[in-house]
Amino acid sequence: MSNTNDVKLAAIHRYDLGVIICKSCNEVIATLPTNGYKKFYSLCCSITCIEKNKEENKR
Repeated sequence: MSNTNDVKLAAIHRYDLGVIICKSCNEVIATLPTNGYKKFYSLCCSITCIEKNKEENKR
């Protein structure tokens, strides 16, 4: 599970309480307008993260 304690949130709008975090490198990908703080996990466009995800899926 990803550790997001050190992630600095840079909300574009003051009501963007939802955050999309890369499950591989823990970088903030985007923010979303939500009714409360919510974390969503996805994969960023970094080649390193994509390759790492491919290797994990082969197992």
